[in-house]
Amino acid sequence: MRLKTPAVLALAILCALPLDSCKHEPPKLTPVVVNEAFEHLLYIGLYVAKDKGFFEQQGLDVKIETGGGDAQAFSALTSGSAQFAQGDPAFVAIANEKGWDGRVVAMAVDRAAIWGVTFDKSITPFTNPIGFKNKTVATYPDPNTAYVIQKQLDEKAGLVLGKNTKILQVPFGTELATLQNRQADIAQTIEPNASQVELQGGVVAFSYADAYGPLAFTGVMTSKKMIDENPQVVQKFINAYEQSLQFIQSDFDGTLAIAQKRLPNLPPNVIRVALKRLIDSGSIPKHAVVNPDSWQKLLQIRVDVGDLKSMPERSLIDNSFADSARR
Repeated sequence: MRLKTPAVLALAILCALPLDSCKHEPPKLTPVVVNEAFEHLLYIGLYVAKDKGFFEQQGLDVKIETGGGDAQAFSALTSGSAQFAQGDPAFVAIANEKGWDGRVVAMAVDRAAIWGVTFDKSITPFTNPIGFKNKTVATYPDPNTAYVIQKQLDEKAGLVLGKNTKILQVPFGTELATLQNRQADIAQTIEPNASQVELQGGVVAFSYADAYGPLAFTGVMTSKKMIDENPQVVQKFINAYEQSLQFIQSDFDGTLAIAQKRLPNLPPNVIRVALKRLIDSGSIPKHAVVNPDSWQKLLQIRVDVGDLKSMPERSLIDNSFADSARR
């Protein structure tokens, strides 16, 4: 009995303690806001990182807000209402010429992931941009890269805007309506819209992804101030993003399930075909590292059409976080 007394006493003391003292409080998550230009399938990397819990595993409580456009998402970043923005990375270079200091820290889409679609039976698929002759093409508004690419392709083909070809700038989400009301002959669009048009009897007339190859189309951006003052938060965010991209490459069905959850109003077969096209085309990169060649190609496009006065004198990409995440 003497041997058992200390154990019994210890048990009695433990039982007398408040129940809260026996609980292990989970570590507090760091709140982070990322503003996305739109909510669509192209941003599957962001959604996988969120829905699979990769951000939470890194100690981040990430809130995804939707700006409704590249300019709006980038404005949320520059105003400080978001720590990260996901959208057209060219805005970092454009803002740099106006004095704002930011960096592209990850690549979300590494192709011009847009396709020219049509319901016009007289238009057959083409690879030479001369096929845009005497056509009206609906694009997203300038200075979106989609508009810039269309303008450059027309110029390289020797076409003259307003004379033998026309660009119709329309808000995101209204591009397909221009085909129905015959405002445009061809509409630039993204997935899953392209696959949806095909299933409705239309065709993909032109692939911008194939025409341009690797191109920094969508990036994860942050301010230089964020990098300097909170590098550990940036690293954790990119760690989760890298994990997400690797998951997409290795688990198609798991990725498809998240895509279907995010886009519940679309038929599963449409999402399946669209997601496969994005992965197979290389639009969704295998890693978060920003391809320097893709970045330079984007900058050159912007210089050629006058959105940038000149090529930036300093590097505006920071791959240190993505390199570390990959290792």
